[in-house]
Amino acid sequence: MNRIQPKTRRSITRPFVIALTALAFSSLLAIDAHAQSGTRTQPSASPSTAPSGSSTKTNANSVGLQGYCPVCIIEMKKWVKGDARFAAQHDGKTYLFPGEEQKRMFVNAPAKYTPVLGGDCVVALVEMGKRVPGSLQFAALHEDHLYLFSNEKAKGMFQANKEKYAHADIALGGKCSVCRIEMNQDVDGRAEFTSLYKGMRYLFPGQEQQQMFNQNPSKYEVK
Repeated sequence: MNRIQPKTRRSITRPFVIALTALAFSSLLAIDAHAQSGTRTQPSASPSTAPSGSSTKTNANSVGLQGYCPVCIIEMKKWVKGDARFAAQHDGKTYLFPGEEQKRMFVNAPAKYTPVLGGDCVVALVEMGKRVPGSLQFAALHEDHLYLFSNEKAKGMFQANKEKYAHADIALGGKCSVCRIEMNQDVDGRAEFTSLYKGMRYLFPGQEQQQMFNQNPSKYEVK
């Protein structure tokens, strides 16, 4: 029996290896929604692909979720590319939506749809005290909120101990920062009075304190 020469073997194996590599990379883009429904969804396009309608002027450096619709991720468990014609700005980033309906839903409840910690890795914040950008390759849904992690290890740590990391984005442990500055008191905030600033969630006991924060967030933010 004639043996296959090394050169021939490489020519047969190389396309197979390339195909496996491409398949492995594409599988990383799937969002882990197991905690919600036990299903996985995969982006219809690579996160590096420019959003449709990108001819409309937006700052590419500030586009959240690389142009994917945050409302579609939470409500449909799907990665859907947004359109720059339907854009909304929140907490320093521009989010894109496929239509006016999704944009309206986001504007009415941005804290519900914005990635936790502005898309930074909550595990890195807890373990290292640092803000490290998360990646769409390492995404997970928990309690109808989107979390992005810096790597697979961080994602695994989160899934193994969600209670430790899930609320790392809440400033002052949920105490009112306005009350602490203005009254020198620790007052518990309420979830219905929540403001986002630099990815952190600030809770307040009432609308008055929330409005004071929104008018001058740099005065009351956690340094």
